[in-house]
Amino acid sequence: MIDASKIHKVLVVDLNMMGDMLMSSPVIRELKKRLTQTIPIWRSGDSISGLKWLPQIDVMCYENCVPIVRQNPYVDKIYPVKRRFPLWQAIKARTRKYDLVMQLNTSFLTNLLLLVSGTKLTLGYSYKWTGIFLKCSIPIPHRTARSGNRIRENLDLLERAFGWKCEDERMEFRV
Repeated sequence: MIDASKIHKVLVVDLNMMGDMLMSSPVIRELKKRLTQTIPIWRSGDSISGLKWLPQIDVMCYENCVPIVRQNPYVDKIYPVKRRFPLWQAIKARTRKYDLVMQLNTSFLTNLLLLVSGTKLTLGYSYKWTGIFLKCSIPIPHRTARSGNRIRENLDLLERAFGWKCEDERMEFRV
């Protein structure tokens, strides 16, 4: 299991189509909600008050998905990539020093991008050999999106990696 207390800066790599990006939004919300930490400042009786420390949640997606991701209030930064050459953004991710870089599909190319990112902790699903470069590889019996419920599949990744119970499957899209 991943120790959530050590995760403050996350890059979610989801190189998919617009509908898939919308179905990834519950994961981004859960990360922002669950990784938020309270730093105790003072105590009054049984209650502790403090400052909230919000994690940084960034998303790497295809350029055509940026309008969808921009509507998600839990995303801090968006890094759009061209379809033909996403490698450059992965190389640039090395300089951003993420605590966790995660992918939401079983693509070998995306897995390779996570390796290039140079992050110590990478998370994603592994179907057969596709998760070979992941530090935290969650086995899955089929390719992602084959289960028929991509939202549940994405949240299941968080549940299995962090030990959380993620029940809110609502998508985030503000107009």
